Formats: sequence, structure tokens, C-alpha cells
Amino acid sequence: MDYAAPKIYAIDIETVSQGKRARDYTDNKPYKLGNVKAEDKVKKALEEKRNEAAAKHGLFWFTGKVVSIAIVDIYGDDEPVCIYGVDEVEILKKASVYLDGHKLWGMSSEGFDCPFLIGRYMANDLPIPRSLKAENRLANDVNKFFGWSTSSSQRGSLADYIQGLGMEKKPLTGNKVQGIYDTVLAAKMEMDEVAEKAAWKEIIDYNIYDSQVVKEMVIKYNRGYDGN
Repeated sequence: MDYAAPKIYAIDIETVSQGKRARDYTDNKPYKLGNVKAEDKVKKALEEKRNEAAAKHGLFWFTGKVVSIAIVDIYGDDEPVCIYGVDEVEILKKASVYLDGHKLWGMSSEGFDCPFLIGRYMANDLPIPRSLKAENRLANDVNKFFGWSTSSSQRGSLADYIQGLGMEKKPLTGNKVQGIYDTVLAAKMEMDEVAEKAAWKEIIDYNIYDSQVVKEMVIKYNRGYDGN
């Protein structure tokens, strides 16, 4: 296999629930309910636990899936790329071109993007791109700029970093991605290619913008570094 010359990319993923499969799993998991004993309270507490788990499906590779991956060239002139859709296998296959052998930067990539992607490549029986593998991982996290302590006053969310950099805020937040995806999925059979892309546009723009924020952070951190 021929590999392209290594580049440096900022990446970001958007994820959603696997749907019924994930709900069946989390609805049937055992949950600790503490000292709740009364039957009606047990039922209510159990339903709350199940709903809480369902709301977090998209945060874990075993209950979520990738619906969009944005790739932004940090030091080169490549146009931003967003690979999106309802077919996760196709998304992951296309993304491998950017994730295999290239240096990657992300926001919370050590704790989220990388392990989530690894899990989804495994779940779909696809080769894991070299840049994600632990033994030769080429992925870096902008949180490293501020240390790893969860109590560090320097750490924050991507929205905090946007504020700190003085960049324009985007109205969409990650927790709205599921709703947009569900709407697209429900109407997909009635959409042509143009209408479908228009429906995805909010997610695409949001996904790319997050990668552009990471790019800006890496450039500012490495001011004076030409990427070579």
C-alpha cells in the first residue's frame, strides 16, 4: 500500500446513538439504586437511570456511532473536509486516508475521539488507521497545552477556548447533533442529494468549525514553527 507524505491535521468527530440496539442494551443493564426499596420508587429510579444512560449513548463507542468526521489541514493549503452520512462504514473507510500515518490534533482526542474511533473501526471489522493505534499513536490533544489535571484552572471546554481566543461562537452545540441526525434519517427517503446535504449543513459547519478552532490553537501554541 502506498502512503501519502505525512501531514498534520486537526480532526473532530460527531457521534449519535446507535438507536434501538443501544437502548436495548442500556435498558437491560443492572443499575445500583442505593437504598431505594419501595416498588414505585424503584420503578421511577430505574427509569431515570435508563434515560440517563440513553442520553449518553453517543459518548461511548459501544452504544454510539460516528456520523461526521471533519479534517482540517493545519499547516497546508488543503480545503477542509467533512465526511458525513448515515453509513458509518463508508465514513470510516473514507476517513482512513487522513487518519493513517498522518499527525493528528484534536480537542479531548486522547479521552474521546481516538478511543471512540478505534472502537468503531473494531466494531465494523475495519483496519484501525496507524495514527490511532496506541503503539505508534500520532494523535495529540490540545488539552496538553494546559496540563492533564481535571482540577486545573487552565482547562476548559471548546467553547471556553473559543472565548479565550476571541473567535466567533457558533450557535450549534454537540447535544443538538442527535436531533438533526434523527430528522435527516426520518426524511432521508424523500430527499435528493442536494436536499440531504442542505439538511446536514448545520452539522458539517459545526464539525469543521471545531477542527478549525483546534487548528488555530495549534498554530498559536507553535508560533514560529513551520510544521516541518
